[in-house]
Amino acid sequence: MPQSVHDFLFSYYGLDWAAAVFMFLSMYRLGIHKKDGFLFAALASVCWIAFNLIAHSAAGVIANLIIAVMAFRSLSKWNAPEPQET
Repeated sequence: MPQSVHDFLFSYYGLDWAAAVFMFLSMYRLGIHKKDGFLFAALASVCWIAFNLIAHSAAGVIANLIIAVMAFRSLSKWNAPEPQET
């Protein structure tokens, strides 16, 4: 059991909390068709990467790097014209 509630809630410098808030914002903003949701997803991924580095989770770091790249790719494709079929 953690020594205190504060230690329990902030043992990872609040990175997990920030990541969760950014991910919820991302889902909400994308749900109402706002492209800044991709930026919130990327911010969440950055926070999760930092969290996973502290927690020594290589899989978490790699997974969130991929998610961040996918978020930036989706953002760049948001307004790109769709290819015309011939």
